[in-house]
Amino acid sequence: MTSFLHLLAGALVAMGGPVTGLSIQPAPERTEVVISMDGQAEYRDFTMEGPSRLVVDLLDSQLALPRENFLDLNRGGVRSIRTSQYSASIVRVVIDLEQVVGYQILQGDGELRVVLENLGDTFAPWSTVPAAAAQNFADPTAYAPVSAVPVDAALTPTPEVASSPGALLPPQEQGARITVTFSNTPIQEVLFTFAEFADRSIVAGAEVDVVVSAEVRDQPWDVALREILEANGLVAVESVSGIIRVDNLENLQQREQWEAPSTRTFQVNYANAAELQTSVQALLSMERGKVAVDAGTNTVIVTDVKRVLDQVEVMIRSLDRETPQVAIAAKIVFINRTDLQDFGITYDLKDSEGNQLNQITPGAVDQNGNGVIDYPDDLVEVGTDVVALGGNSIAALGNARNRIPNPNLTLLSSLILGRHTLITFIEALESMNLSDIQAHPSVQVLDNQQARIWVGEETPIRVIDAQAGATGGSIPTAQVSTRETGIILEATPHVVGNGKIRLELNAERSAAIPAESDAGYIFQTQNAQSRVLVDDGETVVIAGLTVTETSEVRSGIPLLMDIPIIGSLFRVTRNSTIQRDLMILVTPTIVGGERN
Repeated sequence: MTSFLHLLAGALVAMGGPVTGLSIQPAPERTEVVISMDGQAEYRDFTMEGPSRLVVDLLDSQLALPRENFLDLNRGGVRSIRTSQYSASIVRVVIDLEQVVGYQILQGDGELRVVLENLGDTFAPWSTVPAAAAQNFADPTAYAPVSAVPVDAALTPTPEVASSPGALLPPQEQGARITVTFSNTPIQEVLFTFAEFADRSIVAGAEVDVVVSAEVRDQPWDVALREILEANGLVAVESVSGIIRVDNLENLQQREQWEAPSTRTFQVNYANAAELQTSVQALLSMERGKVAVDAGTNTVIVTDVKRVLDQVEVMIRSLDRETPQVAIAAKIVFINRTDLQDFGITYDLKDSEGNQLNQITPGAVDQNGNGVIDYPDDLVEVGTDVVALGGNSIAALGNARNRIPNPNLTLLSSLILGRHTLITFIEALESMNLSDIQAHPSVQVLDNQQARIWVGEETPIRVIDAQAGATGGSIPTAQVSTRETGIILEATPHVVGNGKIRLELNAERSAAIPAESDAGYIFQTQNAQSRVLVDDGETVVIAGLTVTETSEVRSGIPLLMDIPIIGSLFRVTRNSTIQRDLMILVTPTIVGGERN
């Protein structure tokens, strides 16, 4: 754990240069470690424990020593000195101590002196440059103290800010990038390297004893450490205080078997706590893990060991976030167009003194035999046939059963030939029926949730159980069910990022009309189902359908109706064209929330 960390606040006059030498010099009740360099350099210093060490980073400097590590020095409480080119412009000097003591750092021209408290040991001076060992460094007045820790006082630990439990760092805060090589290096030394680099406290388990060979190039330190540990069957668990504990998985599981489970509550703000229960259940221990939901406060209550609770907390934090809403505006257009063209000629031939087929027009017959037709006494209503059984007589009808309903034009002509009258009806009809039905349903829904809007009615459908009356003489029973008709829109949006929305849509327009028989109803339905990817605010046509029905019906007097050119005088012709157009347009718009 870091015991002391601060960065030099004052500005120094010159850029740092190469670090050229190291020396350890004795002084009354203190030990002095001198770092020789060209010029002056800004620096930062801090101490660490487990093992005890003092770290000095020289900024804007380059390493120019004959080698990097100087081990087994064992002078004045200094066990070893290790150096490295920590980055392109930083030289790190690590002074391994027997124990953390008070210290001062004195800045001089071309040198940086670290003055350590000496517990009374006497020792011979040491230096990487033999000539420098004879110099007198006993006069500290030649140096200006720029960083100091009271020599007679223990250092006060500086608390660390703990990252998310269960992870080395939160996903959005990956550590500084590291480049390092290990060749048959004990795991303790590997952990020590990462602890120094990241300024974190890392503790290895008692049975952690592996050798690591790895080369890491420009990777986040937490990612690199996790990969190295996983490759060697180890795991890292971070405590709330920020200490990272490294152990093998079996030891961790055995330790958890003896760990008493605890209960933690998680307040859910945006999601539905009941919907998170299944996801939380998958993380729990098989035997001791329990999860419950309080619907009143929208809270998830979990009981398990601490490691699992930490994982649950990370998962709930990632799932419980404000999701965007999507406003869906739809437009359903249904156009029904019907064109009719009818033309027909109808004939009625009457004999005033004989047969009459009065199906088209009323007739007149000398009913009293005085030889004179008296109106209105001798009138015969439409539909009353007159049949003369004696004498010669003829009557005829043409196209009487196929007249044009509600004609727009009717021409009547009559021709009297003696006692015969020929009545002719010429009828014509042309009509166009246009209906335009437009619906504009709109709805707003959370991302990944289904929205449904229905504007219409429920049509009752009666089903008669005829088998109930077929046996036993019981009365047939009827059951009534309903079916939704009208405008129905079902949509499930998925915000996929980059301002795009994936839509699962079901749009329907339906209507019920009575059937011609006693079957009940005929349901006219226009339906479209689709899955589309659209931009935010873009209008997309998800369905377009045009149906055209054309029919022609001819009926008339046999043989005569088929005569070229004049055949139309002896038939009735009906032409109809029905065209139905359906178009469904949808416009989704993202409203608020966190977009991907």
